[in-house]
Amino acid sequence: MRNSRMLILTRFFITVMAIFFLNRFALAQKDSITYNSTCSNYKITFSSNLFDSIGFPDKVKWNFGDPASGFYNSANIQSPTHLFASPGIYPLTLIVINGGDSITISDSINIVSPIAYNFGPDMYLCSGADTTIYAPSIPGARFEWNDDSLTRTAFLKVAKTGIYTVKVNGCAVSDSIGIYYSDTPHIKLGNDHVMCAGEVLTLNAASQNAVYTWKLNGAILPNDTLAQLATTAPGGQYISIVNVPGCGIYSDTANITFSSLPAPPFSLGPDTLLCPKEIYTLTANAAGATAYNWSTGATGSSIQITEEGQYWAFVTINNQCEVVDTVQVTYRGDKNLNFHDTAICKGSTLVLNADFGTGTYNWVSDPPQRNDQNQTGQSTYYVYEPGKYKVVASVGRCSYTDSLRVSFNDSLYLNIGRDTSLCNGEQFLLHVSTNANSFAWQDESALADYPVKNAGTYSVIAQNGCGRDTATVKIVFRACECELTLPDAFTPNGDGVNEIFRPLHPCNMADYRMQIFNRYGQLIFESSDPSRGWNGTYGGLRADNGTYIWMSSYTNTDTRQKKLRRGTVILVR
Repeated sequence: MRNSRMLILTRFFITVMAIFFLNRFALAQKDSITYNSTCSNYKITFSSNLFDSIGFPDKVKWNFGDPASGFYNSANIQSPTHLFASPGIYPLTLIVINGGDSITISDSINIVSPIAYNFGPDMYLCSGADTTIYAPSIPGARFEWNDDSLTRTAFLKVAKTGIYTVKVNGCAVSDSIGIYYSDTPHIKLGNDHVMCAGEVLTLNAASQNAVYTWKLNGAILPNDTLAQLATTAPGGQYISIVNVPGCGIYSDTANITFSSLPAPPFSLGPDTLLCPKEIYTLTANAAGATAYNWSTGATGSSIQITEEGQYWAFVTINNQCEVVDTVQVTYRGDKNLNFHDTAICKGSTLVLNADFGTGTYNWVSDPPQRNDQNQTGQSTYYVYEPGKYKVVASVGRCSYTDSLRVSFNDSLYLNIGRDTSLCNGEQFLLHVSTNANSFAWQDESALADYPVKNAGTYSVIAQNGCGRDTATVKIVFRACECELTLPDAFTPNGDGVNEIFRPLHPCNMADYRMQIFNRYGQLIFESSDPSRGWNGTYGGLRADNGTYIWMSSYTNTDTRQKKLRRGTVILVR
């Protein structure tokens, strides 16, 4: 009976081990080596999908089958680069050791020489048009374009702005082509006007990628080539001629003359920042006003503002001439306080922060805390006792309120996040989330945010009345595809945070160029250095709050591809 039981257990063990090795074999069959190019004399980046399941192995060993490269034929990091000097087929080997388990992946790479090819000159097209570009005619070749879908045909239909090239058998050809789309222009200088003496009316013919020519009474104004033109007395017939590459030539006419009646003082007020969902009244007050014409189509002396935008008003004075003013209205982001009920250890202090900027802060506690805590005007509040806490923050025209309940227990909470993989050159902050009274990083610094500059293991020790704990995290850096990343907004208000608009982290690029335009199409900033960004000024003065357009071009030095990026950024002070 005993022998029978042993036989059953033996068979069960053999079955389990067989299943284990079959599963391991099946998983190994899916493991593969990946690379981003097959070009000779090019730094090729290697990796493996094995690292998706084994993020931080004990040991990594690469062999590129290229003994002529000497010391560089091997590497010990997860995503190495290697340059093959000559075309040919090279055997690849990756060995990964983790927890006593050794996994070997073998493959080969066919290195080819880049094909000399000329796409022809860059192309300019109008919005809605498309064009087709073609790869070299090579029977049986594999093609891969650098569009969003990585198209694999011998031709590519292009319908949006970009710089395009193609890989042939995994190696990019020697040329690229820029395809630039311009929005279909809608040139409208506005109605004819008779302006009061001393008034200034600016005509706007802004259009994407355009070249501008202005005429006054049939004569070209040689020094006026911008999108806007300020009219001056005695005025006359103004014509804007706008040449948009790929779209054609467009024009519009406006007759602007000037009266001898002096312009009375008139202003819609300064540009205005409103609270979320606030309704605001704009009023056009001018002495002698007899008629009103708003950008909204209204004809009364005032309008109600419910959404952000640019608003203007022409006011007729004594039925003889007009004055005009423009105001930009923006809304503050729908930011809210976000307190949550929480528990801290006995003997600890909880700091509540409701900072929305300069304003007044009214805190209320139930039950009441010490008298020196119940103050108005402080954005931070120190909690020493359990209870319910509420704040009303009044900042400018806006008011915010939130509350939370705080309880006390006998535990310690500490967290600095998970193991993280970053791109080379990327900036990263580790943040301590804890209810501890004190904490210290491995270098004894005690800041809540710890800047990570190098790969390695980072740890922090925390302590409060509940006890002592240690949190550890591992950070690795890897080579990433060079894609320019810029913020959507920045706040050059002098507080030292988010002051400059520039790339968020560097990457391997050359021939960098950045241009920033205002809403009139006027170039207000230009840089060829990615470390030098825009500080929110123009001509030595602070630029207005609002949305600005940026365009940037650069060459990815890893892939030798030219890239063109564009977008918008919001300036808020």
